[in-house]
This record gives sequence, structure tokens and C-alpha cells, in this order.
Amino acid sequence: MKKILKLKLFLVIFVLTVFLFPGELLCESWLKVDIPGGEQIWVDTSHWESRAVWVEDGYYKYTSHREWVDTSYTVSQGYWGAKSYNVWVTSGYRQYYTASRWVNTSHWERRWRNVKVWVPVNLTIYVGCSSYGWGVYSFASHYKGRVTITYRGNRYRAYKDVIDYRPARGGRVYAVRYRCYQKEATVRKYYNVWVTSGYRQYYTASKWVDTSHWGRRTRNIWVDTSYTISQGYWDEHTDRIWVDTSHFENRAVWVENGYYAEPLKGEVTVQKNPGYIFTRWHKNPNGEECSMDLNVGWKLDNSEIPPDEEEKKISYIYIYEDVCRYKNKGVEKVTIFKGSVSPSSEGSISTTTKFDFSGIEDSILHIYIYAVSGESAHIYFNNPINGYRSINIGLEGSSSDANAWLGGNNYGKVEF
Repeated sequence: MKKILKLKLFLVIFVLTVFLFPGELLCESWLKVDIPGGEQIWVDTSHWESRAVWVEDGYYKYTSHREWVDTSYTVSQGYWGAKSYNVWVTSGYRQYYTASRWVNTSHWERRWRNVKVWVPVNLTIYVGCSSYGWGVYSFASHYKGRVTITYRGNRYRAYKDVIDYRPARGGRVYAVRYRCYQKEATVRKYYNVWVTSGYRQYYTASKWVDTSHWGRRTRNIWVDTSYTISQGYWDEHTDRIWVDTSHFENRAVWVENGYYAEPLKGEVTVQKNPGYIFTRWHKNPNGEECSMDLNVGWKLDNSEIPPDEEEKKISYIYIYEDVCRYKNKGVEKVTIFKGSVSPSSEGSISTTTKFDFSGIEDSILHIYIYAVSGESAHIYFNNPINGYRSINIGLEGSSSDANAWLGGNNYGKVEF
């Protein structure tokens, strides 16, 4: 009887602690992360693809046909005879003469002139008040646009702010502030000028006078008087020919593909409420079935991404829990979230989940985040599910840390 009273007293104290003081039950270093670090990872994009494949095929076919057998022959004969022909004779001589040419001595000369330019400046001019007075009535200032002003003999481009304020006690406060961002200055600008000059130079030149011409020649050639005697006969033949039926077929082909990418870098935050999770068969202080509210946020670090690559963004999230049931009753897999999200380098999702079965401290909640380009990170933590018969196994209590076998984590952050 005393043992039963002790057990009931423990349950009452535990439930009050969970629901009345959840912020005091925290466990440090409860989030764990599994991600390759320090080197590039291979993102496998291999896939099945329908492609046209050439299939070698065909068969032999026998055909009969008549074929002309040519027995023609040629009678070779002829004689040698004289033949005149033209040949090109190359000849000429070199002729010298006096020529002239223009020697160009044109060149660039360096010159300069004074020009006015606008240079950056940081100057604030107050009209009608001091900087202190402006600070007092700055709440009534209004921006009036950009203006060009002259101040102490110099021209400035500035942003104009005006205070035109009538206090409740009477009177009027009017002041102008110029925030100068450019000043007109005179600078020496250098430029190049092309100067045209030169002179005529005389020298001795030569040219080739071509006297080439056609000349008449005579040679002996062979005059061919050969002739051909055409004759033959028809012959019957049977041939075996190959009929090609090769063709393209659409087949599924496995395409090996992928690329190396930098692993994900950033941080993930997990907020869980309440810290201690009960099965749905329990009731919370509002009389509703107990559940778990889970918020998962991510913030990727794209500072080391090369300029020619797109920044990494999370587009798919898969969250589930392997509930290891008491007394070796197996593992119950509970899907919490599985689907696409709007691609972003920083974001969060919120879920609410109810559990049918209680689970020991070996129950693990898994969070997988996937980038658009294929990289992923795995964050996980122990998340026991408490039940009436699983809060305290022994009647005298347990000597282990309650945060280990009951849960009790509300907020955690892990960097990778």
C-alpha cells in the first residue's frame, strides 16, 4: 500500500513539474549532427533515362537473276608521228629607276588643361541652429531633396533637410541642414595630341621587265589506233543477300552522373514544447490529448560560395522518430514532416505530432535537410515518449538522470 502511494505521489509531482515549470527543464548538448566536413562531397545525380538505342538486326534472302558476262577485248595498235606544240618561254631583265617615299615622323605629344570635377566630401552645414539644436528638434526634420550650394567660396552638392516647427508654447523653429557629399574642385587633366609631320626620301629602286613568250616546238608522239571488240553472253545466278532490319528502340538507360560540391555550412535550431513528451492518451492542463510542438529553423552560411556558383538553399525536409517501445516490442516509426519547402538559405517549419506508443530513452528523432543542389545534413537527438507505465520503471525510482530517460529539452542549436 505504501509503495502504491509513493508511485502516485511521484506521478503527481512529475506532471506538475512538466506542465507548470517547463522552462526549468533543459539539457545541454542534446543535439547531434551528422555531415561530412572539411572536404567536398559527391552529389550523385545518376538516373534512368529513356534513349534511342540502335539495334543490329536482319536476315538473309535468296534471289535469282540474269547477269551479262562481258567477254569484250581490245586490240592494241598505233604508230609514232611528229607533232608541233607551243611551250611557254620565261625571260626578262631588271630595270633600275629613281623613286621617292614619304617618311612619317608623326607622334603623340603630352598636354594638359584645368577642368572642374566633383570629388567626395563629408561636410554638414547648419543654418539657423547648431548641431545640438538640430538634435533637439530632429524629430520635426523633413528631407527636401538634393541641392547645389555655395559655401565659403566653394560649390557643394548636398542633401537638404528642413525643420519648420511651431511648438505648442508658441514661436517658430526654422533651421536648414546641408549634408554635403560632393565638392567642386579644379584639377589638372592630361591628354595626348597627335602631331602630323614627316619628309620625302629619294632612293634607287628596280623592277622586273617580263619578256616571256610562247615558242613553237616539235616532238614525236604515239598515235593510238587501238579498238575494242564488244561481245558477251547472259548467265543465270542465285545470290544470298543480307536484308538489314536494324532500327532504333527506346530503352531505359542508367546514366551515371554527379558533381562535387562543398558540404553544407550553417546552423540548425530546434524548439520542442513541452520538454517532456507524453503519449496522446494523456491529457494536458487544457483537457486535450498531449502532443509535441516542434519548430525546426535553419540558416546556411554561403559566405565561402564562389561568385560563379549559386548560393545553397534548403528545398526538402524529412523529419521522423524511431520510437523504441518498452519491453522490446519493436520500433514504431512516426513520420513528423516529409515534403518540399520554398527554397531558402534561412527559414523554419513548425509541426504538431501525437504519439500512440511510449518509448524508452533510445528513441531518436531524426531531422534531414536537403539543399536544391543535393547536399544534406542529418540532425538527431534522443526523444523518449513518456506513458503512465513508463515514467518510472521501479517503484523506488531510478538512479539515472531524469533528463536521460524522460527527455526534458526545449531549445537547442547546432552548428556544422
